[in-house]
Amino acid sequence: MPMTHEQADLEWQIREGLETGFTDQEWAVGFVLCPAREKCPAGLRALFKPLKNGRLPMHRHGTYGDPCSGARQKPTTAPLQLRSRT
Repeated sequence: MPMTHEQADLEWQIREGLETGFTDQEWAVGFVLCPAREKCPAGLRALFKPLKNGRLPMHRHGTYGDPCSGARQKPTTAPLQLRSRT
């Protein structure tokens, strides 16, 4: 089922918020976004824990599909930090 225009806008708003490098979710600290953006099979707002070499883990289109173009690449965003609550 395709996303509605409103759902797609919300996805982009969430992605843009995460691209600032801050999150309100403690569990997401240290995670990064895929640089493939809308082409990533995991979705615009999927978060990944960088590997020890700083690159993204493998993720694919389906179980045996082609690798995402962002897989094994260095992230283009800094690891997320917790937004200060004032």
